[in-house]
Amino acid sequence: MESTRKFPRQAYEGSVEIPVTVIQFGRLERIDLSVKGVDISDGGMGIQSDIPLAPGFVWFWSTVDSQKGGMIVWSRKADTGYRAGIQFLPIPLSPRDYLQVSDD
Repeated sequence: MESTRKFPRQAYEGSVEIPVTVIQFGRLERIDLSVKGVDISDGGMGIQSDIPLAPGFVWFWSTVDSQKGGMIVWSRKADTGYRAGIQFLPIPLSPRDYLQVSDD
C-alpha cells in the first residue's frame, strides 16, 4: 500500500512529556496538559494524551523541533489513552515577528 503522507515520519526522540495548551474548535476553553511525542516529520507530529482531543489549535510551551505549535487535525482512541496528529503551522516565535519595521 502506498503512503499518502507528504513527509516521512520518524520516532520522536525528544522529551517524554511536552507541555501544551489546546483550544478546541467550537469551545471557548483552554486546556493545559502534557502530551507524549510519538513521531515527527517536517510537516507535523503524532502525540499521545490521557484525554480525548478534538480538532483545534495547540501551542507548545517550549519549541519542539523549532516549531511553536500547530493544529490538531485528527484524534482517536488508542490501546492506552488517545492518539492525535498535529499539523505544524507557521507561528511566529517572538513579538518582533508581528511588528512592521518603519524605514523612518
